[in-house]
Amino acid sequence: MAYYPSDVRAWAQERGEPVHDRGRLSYGVVADYFKAHPQVARSVAAEHGLQAPARGTVSREFCEELAVLVR
Repeated sequence: MAYYPSDVRAWAQERGEPVHDRGRLSYGVVADYFKAHPQVARSVAAEHGLQAPARGTVSREFCEELAVLVR
């Protein structure tokens, strides 16, 4: 699965998070998205040459690192 900021925006808006229709997303929102969507986090990690757990949950710290890379 690929990372698309528009998917993060839609997901955040569904949850009632305050996000703008354009511009940068906050690190927290992106990290929360990766935490909720570990398959996307794994895909982004692989694109950046990082190791992620093959299955199960992804740590909050790891999601925050990924958020810094894609934001």
